[in-house]
Amino acid sequence: MPGRKIIVLSILGLMLLAGLPLSSQVTKSDHHLQKDLGDFFSSENAENTDSLVIRKLYLPILPIIGYAPANGFLVGVGLAPAILLDSSRHTHLSTVLANVQLTSKSQKNVNIRHNIYTSKDNWIIQGDWRLLLFTQPTYGLGIFDFPPVLAFGGLLLDNDNGSQPMNFNYLRLYETVFRRVHQRLYAGFGFALDYHWDIEDLRLNLNGDQLLTSHYIYSLVEGYSPDKYTTNGLMIRTVYDDRDNSVNAYQGLYADIGFRLNNQIFGSDKNSTQLLMEFRKYFTLEEEKHHLAVWLMSSLILSGTVPYLALPSLGWDTYNRSGRGFIQGRFRGRNYIYGEAEYRFRLSSSGFLGGVVFLNTLTADNKYAGQSLGEAFAFGYGAGLRIKMSKETRTNICVDLGFGSDGSKGLYFGLQEVF
Repeated sequence: MPGRKIIVLSILGLMLLAGLPLSSQVTKSDHHLQKDLGDFFSSENAENTDSLVIRKLYLPILPIIGYAPANGFLVGVGLAPAILLDSSRHTHLSTVLANVQLTSKSQKNVNIRHNIYTSKDNWIIQGDWRLLLFTQPTYGLGIFDFPPVLAFGGLLLDNDNGSQPMNFNYLRLYETVFRRVHQRLYAGFGFALDYHWDIEDLRLNLNGDQLLTSHYIYSLVEGYSPDKYTTNGLMIRTVYDDRDNSVNAYQGLYADIGFRLNNQIFGSDKNSTQLLMEFRKYFTLEEEKHHLAVWLMSSLILSGTVPYLALPSLGWDTYNRSGRGFIQGRFRGRNYIYGEAEYRFRLSSSGFLGGVVFLNTLTADNKYAGQSLGEAFAFGYGAGLRIKMSKETRTNICVDLGFGSDGSKGLYFGLQEVF
Protein backbone atom coordinates (compact mmCIF):
# COMPACT_ATOMS: atom_id res chain seq x y z
CA MET A 1 0.00 0.00 0.00
CA PRO A 2 1.34 3.51 -0.84
CA GLY A 3 0.64 4.81 2.64
CA ARG A 4 2.72 2.09 4.31
CA LYS A 5 5.62 2.84 1.95
CA ILE A 6 5.47 6.49 2.99
CA ILE A 7 5.68 5.45 6.64
CA VAL A 8 8.72 3.25 6.11
CA LEU A 9 10.51 5.86 3.99
CA SER A 10 9.78 8.59 6.54
CA ILE A 11 11.19 6.55 9.41
CA LEU A 12 14.27 5.52 7.43
CA GLY A 13 14.85 9.12 6.38
CA LEU A 14 14.74 10.33 9.95
CA MET A 15 17.05 7.55 11.10
CA LEU A 16 19.57 8.55 8.45
CA LEU A 17 19.22 12.19 9.44
CA ALA A 18 19.81 11.25 13.06
CA GLY A 19 23.24 9.91 12.07
CA LEU A 20 24.52 13.11 10.45
CA PRO A 21 27.35 14.51 12.61
CA LEU A 22 26.69 18.28 12.46
CA SER A 23 28.37 18.98 15.77
CA SER A 24 30.11 16.69 18.21
CA GLN A 25 29.61 18.72 21.38
CA VAL A 26 28.11 21.76 22.99
CA THR A 27 30.68 24.22 24.29
CA LYS A 28 30.15 26.23 27.46
CA SER A 29 32.33 29.23 26.62
CA ASP A 30 29.57 31.85 26.69
CA HIS A 31 27.46 30.59 29.60
CA HIS A 32 28.45 33.56 31.75
CA LEU A 33 26.84 35.92 29.23
CA GLN A 34 23.40 34.35 29.55
CA LYS A 35 20.52 36.55 30.71
CA ASP A 36 16.86 35.86 31.26
CA LEU A 37 13.73 37.78 32.18
CA GLY A 38 14.55 37.64 35.90
CA ASP A 39 17.84 39.48 35.41
CA PHE A 40 15.98 42.61 34.38
CA PHE A 41 14.10 42.65 37.70
CA SER A 42 17.00 41.71 39.97
CA SER A 43 19.91 43.70 41.31
CA GLU A 44 22.06 40.59 41.61
CA ASN A 45 24.88 39.98 39.18
CA ALA A 46 23.61 37.53 36.58
CA GLU A 47 27.05 36.08 35.93
CA ASN A 48 27.53 32.40 36.79
CA THR A 49 23.92 31.93 37.94
CA ASP A 50 22.87 29.68 35.09
CA SER A 51 23.87 26.37 36.74
CA LEU A 52 21.10 24.12 37.99
CA VAL A 53 21.03 23.42 41.72
CA ILE A 54 20.11 19.88 42.75
CA ARG A 55 16.64 19.64 44.34
CA LYS A 56 15.98 23.36 43.95
CA LEU A 57 12.47 24.04 42.66
CA TYR A 58 12.42 26.45 39.73
CA LEU A 59 8.94 27.89 39.38
CA PRO A 60 8.38 30.21 36.39
CA ILE A 61 4.86 31.66 36.57
CA LEU A 62 3.43 33.37 33.52
CA PRO A 63 0.12 35.22 33.34
CA ILE A 64 -1.55 34.20 30.09
CA ILE A 65 -3.04 36.97 27.98
CA GLY A 66 -3.03 36.10 24.34
CA TYR A 67 -4.69 34.77 21.25
CA ALA A 68 -4.73 31.43 19.46
CA PRO A 69 -6.72 30.45 16.36
CA ALA A 70 -8.47 27.57 18.14
CA ASN A 71 -9.25 29.53 21.30
CA GLY A 72 -9.70 33.16 20.35
CA PHE A 73 -8.57 35.63 23.03
CA LEU A 74 -7.61 33.92 26.24
CA VAL A 75 -6.64 34.72 29.81
CA GLY A 76 -5.24 32.47 32.49
CA VAL A 77 -2.08 31.46 34.28
CA GLY A 78 0.72 29.11 33.27
CA LEU A 79 3.21 27.32 35.51
CA ALA A 80 6.40 25.57 34.45
CA PRO A 81 7.95 24.10 37.62
CA ALA A 82 11.20 22.21 37.18
CA ILE A 83 13.55 20.36 39.52
CA LEU A 84 16.80 18.46 39.12
CA LEU A 85 16.68 15.35 41.33
CA ASP A 86 20.37 14.47 40.97
CA SER A 87 23.52 15.66 39.21
CA SER A 88 22.94 17.02 35.70
CA ARG A 89 25.85 14.84 34.55
CA HIS A 90 23.54 11.81 34.57
CA THR A 91 20.01 13.04 35.37
CA HIS A 92 17.59 15.00 33.19
CA LEU A 93 15.62 17.95 34.48
CA SER A 94 12.13 17.00 35.73
CA THR A 95 9.43 19.36 34.43
CA VAL A 96 5.73 20.07 34.75
CA LEU A 97 3.80 22.35 32.41
CA ALA A 98 0.39 23.40 33.70
CA ASN A 99 -2.12 26.04 32.73
CA VAL A 100 -5.68 27.14 33.35
CA GLN A 101 -7.40 29.16 30.62
CA LEU A 102 -10.65 30.94 29.89
CA THR A 103 -11.24 31.94 26.27
CA SER A 104 -13.47 34.23 24.22
CA LYS A 105 -14.88 31.10 22.53
CA SER A 106 -16.43 30.01 25.85
CA GLN A 107 -13.77 27.38 26.51
CA LYS A 108 -12.59 26.41 29.98
CA ASN A 109 -9.33 24.47 29.85
CA VAL A 110 -7.14 22.79 32.46
CA ASN A 111 -3.92 21.12 31.21
CA ILE A 112 -1.17 19.38 33.19
CA ARG A 113 1.74 17.58 31.53
CA HIS A 114 4.75 16.19 33.40
CA ASN A 115 8.09 14.52 32.72
CA ILE A 116 9.73 13.26 35.93
CA TYR A 117 13.27 11.81 35.85
CA THR A 118 14.50 10.06 39.02
CA SER A 119 18.15 9.85 40.07
CA LYS A 120 20.41 8.74 37.21
CA ASP A 121 17.32 8.63 34.98
CA ASN A 122 16.56 5.13 36.20
CA TRP A 123 12.82 5.85 36.03
CA ILE A 124 10.77 8.25 33.91
CA ILE A 125 7.16 9.14 34.70
CA GLN A 126 5.21 10.84 31.91
CA GLY A 127 1.69 12.18 32.13
CA ASP A 128 -0.81 14.16 30.09
CA TRP A 129 -3.98 15.22 31.97
CA ARG A 130 -6.65 17.49 30.49
CA LEU A 131 -10.14 18.64 31.30
CA LEU A 132 -11.65 20.71 28.49
CA LEU A 133 -15.08 22.27 28.25
CA PHE A 134 -14.52 22.97 24.62
CA THR A 135 -15.76 24.42 21.35
CA GLN A 136 -14.02 23.68 18.06
CA PRO A 137 -14.87 23.22 14.39
CA THR A 138 -13.85 20.05 12.53
CA TYR A 139 -13.24 19.76 8.80
CA GLY A 140 -13.77 16.12 7.88
CA LEU A 141 -11.13 13.47 7.27
CA GLY A 142 -8.09 13.54 5.00
CA ILE A 143 -6.26 16.42 3.30
CA PHE A 144 -8.94 18.41 1.50
CA ASP A 145 -9.64 22.12 1.10
CA PHE A 146 -13.24 21.26 2.01
CA PRO A 147 -14.76 18.04 3.31
CA PRO A 148 -15.75 15.85 0.35
CA VAL A 149 -19.25 14.53 -0.26
CA LEU A 150 -19.14 11.01 1.14
CA ALA A 151 -20.29 8.15 -1.06
CA PHE A 152 -22.73 6.80 1.51
CA GLY A 153 -24.50 10.05 1.37
CA GLY A 154 -25.79 13.34 2.52
CA LEU A 155 -22.84 15.50 3.52
CA LEU A 156 -23.88 18.96 2.34
CA LEU A 157 -21.45 21.71 3.31
CA ASP A 158 -21.27 24.77 1.10
CA ASN A 159 -20.14 27.69 3.28
CA ASP A 160 -18.06 28.65 6.33
CA ASN A 161 -14.98 27.26 4.54
CA GLY A 162 -16.24 23.74 5.18
CA SER A 163 -16.03 24.10 8.96
CA GLN A 164 -18.35 22.05 11.15
CA PRO A 165 -18.58 23.72 14.59
CA MET A 166 -18.91 21.48 17.62
CA ASN A 167 -19.22 21.76 21.40
CA PHE A 168 -17.92 18.95 23.58
CA ASN A 169 -16.38 18.10 26.94
CA TYR A 170 -13.18 16.10 27.01
CA LEU A 171 -11.26 14.29 29.74
CA ARG A 172 -7.82 12.88 28.94
CA LEU A 173 -5.75 10.93 31.48
CA TYR A 174 -2.51 9.41 30.16
CA GLU A 175 0.16 8.06 32.51
CA THR A 176 3.22 5.94 31.65
CA VAL A 177 6.08 4.68 33.82
CA PHE A 178 9.40 3.83 32.15
CA ARG A 179 12.33 1.81 33.46
CA ARG A 180 15.84 2.18 32.06
CA VAL A 181 16.91 -1.10 30.50
CA HIS A 182 20.19 -0.09 28.84
CA GLN A 183 21.99 3.27 28.91
CA ARG A 184 19.42 5.67 27.37
CA LEU A 185 16.91 3.00 26.33
CA TYR A 186 13.66 2.64 28.32
CA ALA A 187 10.68 0.31 28.38
CA GLY A 188 7.36 1.58 29.67
CA PHE A 189 3.84 0.56 30.52
CA GLY A 190 0.85 2.82 31.06
CA PHE A 191 -2.84 3.58 30.73
CA ALA A 192 -4.72 5.99 28.46
CA LEU A 193 -8.26 7.31 28.90
CA ASP A 194 -10.12 9.50 26.39
CA TYR A 195 -13.69 10.42 27.29
CA HIS A 196 -15.80 12.77 25.13
CA TRP A 197 -19.29 13.69 26.33
CA ASP A 198 -22.04 16.30 25.84
CA ILE A 199 -21.12 16.42 22.15
CA GLU A 200 -23.14 18.97 20.21
CA ASP A 201 -22.81 18.88 16.41
CA LEU A 202 -24.00 22.41 15.69
CA ARG A 203 -24.49 22.12 11.92
CA LEU A 204 -26.21 18.75 12.06
CA ASN A 205 -29.79 18.90 10.81
CA LEU A 206 -31.85 15.69 10.64
CA ASN A 207 -35.12 17.40 9.80
CA GLY A 208 -36.38 18.88 6.54
CA ASP A 209 -33.39 19.86 4.39
CA GLN A 210 -30.97 17.48 6.04
CA LEU A 211 -27.35 18.41 6.62
CA LEU A 212 -25.21 15.53 7.82
CA THR A 213 -21.78 16.31 9.24
CA SER A 214 -18.59 14.27 9.07
CA HIS A 215 -18.81 13.49 12.78
CA TYR A 216 -22.38 12.22 12.54
CA ILE A 217 -21.80 10.07 9.45
CA TYR A 218 -18.57 8.60 10.84
CA SER A 219 -20.27 7.78 14.15
CA LEU A 220 -23.23 6.20 12.33
CA VAL A 221 -21.07 4.06 10.05
CA GLU A 222 -18.60 2.97 12.73
CA GLY A 223 -21.28 2.26 15.37
CA TYR A 224 -20.63 5.03 17.92
CA SER A 225 -23.12 7.20 19.75
CA PRO A 226 -22.86 10.76 18.33
CA ASP A 227 -23.37 12.15 21.86
CA LYS A 228 -20.57 10.54 23.89
CA TYR A 229 -17.91 7.84 23.66
CA THR A 230 -14.92 6.45 25.53
CA THR A 231 -11.58 5.10 24.32
CA ASN A 232 -9.53 3.44 27.09
CA GLY A 233 -6.50 1.24 26.72
CA LEU A 234 -3.11 0.03 27.84
CA MET A 235 0.09 1.49 26.38
CA ILE A 236 3.34 -0.39 25.82
CA ARG A 237 6.18 1.95 24.85
CA THR A 238 9.90 1.95 24.14
CA VAL A 239 11.81 5.24 24.43
CA TYR A 240 15.36 6.26 23.60
CA ASP A 241 16.35 9.67 25.00
CA ASP A 242 19.85 11.15 24.98
CA ARG A 243 18.86 14.84 24.73
CA ASP A 244 21.05 17.23 26.68
CA ASN A 245 17.97 19.02 28.08
CA SER A 246 14.34 17.91 28.20
CA VAL A 247 12.95 21.48 28.11
CA ASN A 248 14.99 22.96 25.27
CA ALA A 249 17.42 20.52 23.70
CA TYR A 250 20.51 21.70 21.83
CA GLN A 251 21.53 18.23 20.71
CA GLY A 252 20.45 14.61 21.03
CA LEU A 253 17.73 12.21 19.93
CA TYR A 254 14.32 11.35 21.36
CA ALA A 255 12.58 8.29 19.88
CA ASP A 256 9.28 6.85 21.13
CA ILE A 257 7.59 3.78 19.64
CA GLY A 258 4.47 2.44 21.31
CA PHE A 259 1.37 0.31 20.98
CA ARG A 260 -1.99 1.30 22.39
CA LEU A 261 -4.40 -1.55 23.07
CA ASN A 262 -7.95 -0.20 23.51
CA ASN A 263 -10.35 -2.76 24.86
CA GLN A 264 -13.89 -2.95 26.19
CA ILE A 265 -12.47 -4.63 29.30
CA PHE A 266 -11.03 -1.21 30.27
CA GLY A 267 -14.24 0.67 29.49
CA SER A 268 -13.59 1.40 25.82
CA ASP A 269 -16.64 1.46 23.55
CA LYS A 270 -14.84 -0.69 20.98
CA ASN A 271 -11.65 -2.72 20.64
CA SER A 272 -8.75 -1.39 18.58
CA THR A 273 -4.96 -1.32 18.36
CA GLN A 274 -2.80 1.64 17.38
CA LEU A 275 0.88 2.08 16.52
CA LEU A 276 2.25 5.41 17.80
CA MET A 277 5.67 6.76 16.84
CA GLU A 278 7.54 9.99 17.58
CA PHE A 279 11.10 11.04 16.74
CA ARG A 280 12.91 14.28 17.59
CA LYS A 281 16.49 15.07 16.58
CA TYR A 282 18.50 18.14 17.63
CA PHE A 283 21.71 19.50 16.11
CA THR A 284 24.06 22.21 17.39
CA LEU A 285 25.39 24.20 14.44
CA GLU A 286 27.46 26.86 16.20
CA GLU A 287 28.19 26.55 19.92
CA GLU A 288 24.90 27.53 21.62
CA LYS A 289 23.90 30.14 19.06
CA HIS A 290 22.39 28.17 16.17
CA HIS A 291 20.42 24.92 16.25
CA LEU A 292 18.36 22.71 14.00
CA ALA A 293 15.47 20.60 15.32
CA VAL A 294 13.54 17.93 13.40
CA TRP A 295 10.24 16.34 14.50
CA LEU A 296 8.35 13.37 13.06
CA MET A 297 5.32 11.61 14.52
CA SER A 298 2.64 9.24 13.30
CA SER A 299 -0.44 7.37 14.49
CA LEU A 300 -1.70 4.29 12.65
CA ILE A 301 -4.76 2.15 13.40
CA LEU A 302 -3.72 -1.50 13.07
CA SER A 303 -7.10 -3.02 13.88
CA GLY A 304 -10.60 -1.95 14.87
CA THR A 305 -11.76 1.64 15.00
CA VAL A 306 -11.75 4.66 17.31
CA PRO A 307 -14.32 7.49 17.64
CA TYR A 308 -14.18 10.57 15.44
CA LEU A 309 -12.86 13.05 18.03
CA ALA A 310 -10.30 10.48 19.26
CA LEU A 311 -8.76 10.12 15.78
CA PRO A 312 -5.26 11.61 15.37
CA SER A 313 -5.67 15.27 14.50
CA LEU A 314 -3.50 18.32 13.90
CA GLY A 315 -2.66 20.22 17.07
CA TRP A 316 -3.82 17.48 19.46
CA ASP A 317 -0.32 16.21 20.33
CA THR A 318 0.80 16.21 23.97
CA TYR A 319 1.50 19.94 24.15
CA ASN A 320 -0.93 21.09 21.41
CA ARG A 321 1.96 22.56 19.43
CA SER A 322 1.91 20.83 16.04
CA GLY A 323 0.55 22.50 12.93
CA ARG A 324 1.52 26.15 13.29
CA GLY A 325 -0.19 27.89 10.38
CA PHE A 326 -3.46 25.99 10.82
CA ILE A 327 -6.28 25.98 13.33
CA GLN A 328 -6.24 23.07 15.78
CA GLY A 329 -8.21 20.12 14.37
CA ARG A 330 -7.96 21.32 10.75
CA PHE A 331 -6.88 17.86 9.51
CA ARG A 332 -7.53 14.37 10.91
CA GLY A 333 -7.62 10.77 9.72
CA ARG A 334 -7.57 7.16 10.76
CA ASN A 335 -3.87 7.19 9.87
CA TYR A 336 -1.70 10.27 10.15
CA ILE A 337 1.94 11.38 9.69
CA TYR A 338 3.34 14.78 10.69
CA GLY A 339 6.82 16.25 10.19
CA GLU A 340 8.45 19.58 11.07
CA ALA A 341 11.86 21.24 10.92
CA GLU A 342 12.84 24.36 12.86
CA TYR A 343 15.97 26.52 12.69
CA ARG A 344 16.73 28.32 15.97
CA PHE A 345 19.11 31.25 16.41
CA ARG A 346 20.09 34.01 18.81
CA LEU A 347 19.08 37.62 18.29
CA SER A 348 21.07 38.97 21.24
CA SER A 349 24.51 37.98 22.49
CA SER A 350 23.15 37.31 25.99
CA GLY A 351 20.66 34.77 24.65
CA PHE A 352 17.75 36.79 26.08
CA LEU A 353 16.19 37.17 22.63
CA GLY A 354 16.10 34.50 19.96
CA GLY A 355 14.28 33.65 16.78
CA VAL A 356 13.06 30.63 14.82
CA VAL A 357 11.87 29.80 11.33
CA PHE A 358 9.90 26.62 10.71
CA LEU A 359 8.29 24.42 8.08
CA ASN A 360 5.80 21.62 8.73
CA THR A 361 3.82 19.13 6.68
CA LEU A 362 1.31 16.35 7.26
CA THR A 363 -0.67 13.68 5.47
CA ALA A 364 -3.83 11.88 6.63
CA ASP A 365 -6.17 9.39 4.98
CA ASN A 366 -9.91 9.24 4.31
CA LYS A 367 -10.96 5.77 3.24
CA TYR A 368 -14.56 6.92 2.71
CA ALA A 369 -13.47 9.35 -0.01
CA GLY A 370 -10.77 7.06 -1.43
CA GLN A 371 -7.82 9.15 -0.20
CA SER A 372 -4.89 7.08 1.06
CA LEU A 373 -2.04 8.09 3.34
CA GLY A 374 0.68 9.94 1.40
CA GLU A 375 -1.64 10.89 -1.45
CA ALA A 376 -1.95 14.55 -0.40
CA PHE A 377 -0.03 16.85 1.93
CA ALA A 378 -0.72 20.13 3.74
CA PHE A 379 2.12 22.57 4.50
CA GLY A 380 2.63 25.23 7.16
CA TYR A 381 5.48 27.70 7.64
CA GLY A 382 6.41 30.78 9.61
CA ALA A 383 8.76 32.48 12.05
CA GLY A 384 8.82 33.33 15.73
CA LEU A 385 10.40 35.23 18.60
CA ARG A 386 11.90 33.68 21.76
CA ILE A 387 12.29 35.46 25.12
CA LYS A 388 14.43 33.71 27.72
CA MET A 389 12.34 33.20 30.84
CA SER A 390 14.77 30.97 32.73
CA LYS A 391 18.39 30.48 31.68
CA GLU A 392 18.83 27.68 34.22
CA THR A 393 16.12 25.50 32.69
CA ARG A 394 16.33 27.04 29.16
CA THR A 395 12.62 27.88 29.34
CA ASN A 396 11.51 30.35 26.66
CA ILE A 397 8.38 32.36 26.06
CA CYS A 398 7.42 31.62 22.45
CA VAL A 399 5.52 33.84 20.02
CA ASP A 400 5.07 32.47 16.48
CA LEU A 401 3.33 33.64 13.33
CA GLY A 402 2.34 30.78 11.04
CA PHE A 403 0.77 30.43 7.60
CA GLY A 404 -0.98 27.39 6.11
CA SER A 405 -1.19 26.16 2.53
CA ASP A 406 -4.99 26.52 2.67
CA GLY A 407 -4.63 30.29 3.11
CA SER A 408 -5.02 30.23 6.89
CA LYS A 409 -2.74 32.02 9.33
CA GLY A 410 -2.42 32.35 13.07
CA LEU A 411 -0.51 33.83 15.99
CA TYR A 412 0.66 31.26 18.55
CA PHE A 413 1.88 31.80 22.13
CA GLY A 414 3.56 29.17 24.30
CA LEU A 415 5.80 28.43 27.24
CA GLN A 416 8.73 26.11 26.37
CA GLU A 417 9.78 25.17 22.86
CA VAL A 418 7.27 23.69 20.41
CA PHE A 419 9.29 20.45 20.42
